[in-house]
Amino acid sequence: MTTSAISNTANAGLITSLGVGSSLDLAGLLSQLQAAELAPTTVLANQINSAQTKISAYATLQSAIQAVQSAAATLGKASTFDSVKSSVTGSDITATAATGAIAGSYKVVVTALAQADQLQSSTAIPTATAGSQSFGSGGSITITLANGSSNTIDLTGNSDTSLQGVINAINNDSSAGVNATAVNNGSGGEYLMLTGSQTGSTNAISSISVSGNSTLASALTYTAGASSGNTLTLSQSAQNAAATINGIAVTSSSNTIASAINDVTLTLNSVTASGGSNTLNLTADASVPENAVQAFVTAYNTLQSTIGSLTAFNTANSTSSPLTGDNTTHSAQTAIAAALRVYIGTGTLQSLADLGITTDAQTGKLNLDTTKLDTAITTDPTDVSAMFTGTSGLAAQMQSATNTILGNSASGVTGTLSYATSGLQQTITALQNQYNTLLSTVTGDMNRYRTEFTNLDTMIATMNSTSTYLTQQFAAMNKSSG
Repeated sequence: MTTSAISNTANAGLITSLGVGSSLDLAGLLSQLQAAELAPTTVLANQINSAQTKISAYATLQSAIQAVQSAAATLGKASTFDSVKSSVTGSDITATAATGAIAGSYKVVVTALAQADQLQSSTAIPTATAGSQSFGSGGSITITLANGSSNTIDLTGNSDTSLQGVINAINNDSSAGVNATAVNNGSGGEYLMLTGSQTGSTNAISSISVSGNSTLASALTYTAGASSGNTLTLSQSAQNAAATINGIAVTSSSNTIASAINDVTLTLNSVTASGGSNTLNLTADASVPENAVQAFVTAYNTLQSTIGSLTAFNTANSTSSPLTGDNTTHSAQTAIAAALRVYIGTGTLQSLADLGITTDAQTGKLNLDTTKLDTAITTDPTDVSAMFTGTSGLAAQMQSATNTILGNSASGVTGTLSYATSGLQQTITALQNQYNTLLSTVTGDMNRYRTEFTNLDTMIATMNSTSTYLTQQFAAMNKSSG
């Protein structure tokens, strides 16, 4: 924000030429008058900049408080304390536990892995001609699966009907239901190999037929269970995966079983050896609540550091920070600290200190004893959960405190930071109006002074000229009379 706008190029020449006729420093006098009248704008500009800096500081404070609010909300979720982890003894399966899984132990025996149908051409095509041998032209290939789905691949306009050309046409159709490839037997021949896109008996290939191209039909004909007429032979039959879980038989079209145990996904890797088994253990995962508590402590301490920086006062050079002595900031800090005073009237754990969470009296930051927290989570998981998720727990109290500060649009609450920021924005608008009004006034004054100084300069120049003329005339008269 500057005051240079008052001067303009149209008047620049007038300012520099002022006083030429009178030999008075009128230009300097005009500049001094302008500087004197503009002095109050510096004060206004500083006040506007100060308010803008404070608004920016409030935004920084708001971000830090939101981080605390979010971390506390995670601690308020029951799923944070109900998390389980999986461990497997044995190599035939792997397991992943999701939110909602319940602790338990399971004996798993894999009796079959899911696989897809595999078909291959009955005769080999010489490798030397596989790239150029044509299987007729045009036509279409229809592939039908055991689940009743059918897809037709149109070869009309396909100029490449070599073995590789047919393979490309099948693979370029994502709905074909099969994948095609060529297998070299190492003896100068190549076989066409078709594999079902998905495993499981319902995805078995029921039939493959060709219409409109008798040459291709002689190489691609298949009907499941037919005793004759097939030019493709079945080399592997599609089947479902099968296993027993605690003696209960389960099947799946793939080697991933996601619905047998609630919120647990099993991946079958191999068939269990005769007489063997795999053990799946689902146990409480203490790392989830521990990490959530650590995240909250980190967010809280970051907030304290942020407030400390925004409100600091440097005694050495007597300089303050944007929010030094700010009541809104102090109230927010006090309210959030008060939300830590959580007391549960039942159980062995009744305060955050019992969990290893304490406040440093010097810095206001939190200290976390992870060993004490881990012991509490392991031995008293119910009480630990209540400390954070209960109606009077940390999450609820912190939510209430931060809602007052940040506001809550759902409940129509306007936060104290919003009120403070809005007030500063109104102040900036008022100061800006004063600034603009003052500039307008000074501009008018300068134009008036400039006109008056110009007239004064002209008048004095005229008087000087008259004085010079009269002096010359008197001198001439005296000379002639003498």
